[in-house]
Amino acid sequence: MKKEDRVITSGPFKGKKIRFAPTNGVNMFMEISEELMRKIFDFEPREYLITDESSLYDFTGLDEMELIDIQKKIQDVYDLDVSDIVSENLLEIFMRIHRSKFGDPS
Repeated sequence: MKKEDRVITSGPFKGKKIRFAPTNGVNMFMEISEELMRKIFDFEPREYLITDESSLYDFTGLDEMELIDIQKKIQDVYDLDVSDIVSENLLEIFMRIHRSKFGDPS
């Protein structure tokens, strides 16, 4: 069993393995991710779990916000349009915020 695997010990899924998605990319943008989660969703660190596969879709419905509301809030806070990111992947959004703040490291 891999380190990131967990086995459920009780209930209807007893014995099944859970594999958490990696967080390497999100961890590279920790400051940006914490800032976005606080400013957009009013979450403090340790009040949420995000991985490299997390997306804005995971947060629709919070405070009755829909995807369009979240995108608009990101536009207002960061002066950045993320509506063209089809996957709505948070890691892609963090990278775009980083590029807008610091430029593209070419």
